[in-house]
Amino acid sequence: MADCKDAATHERILDAAERLFADHGFNATSLRQITAKAGVNVAAVNYHFGDKESLYVEVILRRIRPLNAARLARLDAAVTAAGDVPPPLPEVLAILMGPVFEAHQDPARGGPSFVRLISRTLTEPLPFMRDLVATEFHAVIARFAQIVRRHVGQLSPEDFLWRLSFIVGAMQHTLGTLHQMSVLTRGICRDNDYDGALARFIASAVAVLRQPAPTANAAAGVR
Repeated sequence: MADCKDAATHERILDAAERLFADHGFNATSLRQITAKAGVNVAAVNYHFGDKESLYVEVILRRIRPLNAARLARLDAAVTAAGDVPPPLPEVLAILMGPVFEAHQDPARGGPSFVRLISRTLTEPLPFMRDLVATEFHAVIARFAQIVRRHVGQLSPEDFLWRLSFIVGAMQHTLGTLHQMSVLTRGICRDNDYDGALARFIASAVAVLRQPAPTANAAAGVR
């Protein structure tokens, strides 16, 4: 019975921390706020997690590892099905982004709070998160990049990596603003339009990747 109670307290703290970190960020969220929201005392946080940094890490790992496992399993299945050629580029991009949108719609996988927290984690870097971001985010993006690269062999490594960076940035921005698109666009776009956002993200990313590399004259003209 005590084990069940401890497990329930553990999850309650994680849930409260996830929402507060997503809304306010790591630095602006205090342990006092977390304990108040979770209905526990600071000793419970110390017992289960040790400190605020360790709590933040566990909040991220609880969600990102299953999400990345789903991404990589789908990617492996697509690669196997495609045989000697890479899977279609739109399919690869859908596999990269799709599980995140699925998590956004599913409270059991974190819902909007976790997806906003992903965006914060990547755009508001924290020193203690450096290793986790490298293994749980960058390593997964690198696996997808290997497949995407086979579609755009005409690009120089520099061009390819810049375009990949732009696409990842667009993905982060989309995750951070999906819940407030109506306000940001004065009602033109709908909040949490998962299907519309995913379709447009894929189309935009494909266009960015397949655009011919700029010529030296064109690049000079930009300056």
